[in-house]
Amino acid sequence: MPGNRPTMYIEDLVGSRIITAEGKKIGRVVDVQVTPDPEHVVTALVFGRYGWLYRFHVLQPFAETFGLRHEPRTIPWDAVKRFEHFTVTLKPGRD
Repeated sequence: MPGNRPTMYIEDLVGSRIITAEGKKIGRVVDVQVTPDPEHVVTALVFGRYGWLYRFHVLQPFAETFGLRHEPRTIPWDAVKRFEHFTVTLKPGRD
């Protein structure tokens, strides 16, 4: 049907490699941000050093305890060219 979005499972994204269009490795997906809608549209991928702390909801309390401001690194979903074989490839110019 036209307009249907492909079904994707979060478990397939988490742990996947993230690479640029040129093949440079950026990191691995640690978490996925989605809309609260019942269909859960992906809005961003979380990756990087602080990603695990963010995923387990300890980044904010940890940062506040020590007076730090850390946000997890994210890639907006619209920067993704494709996702296949547990690899997220970014569009050219997005890194």
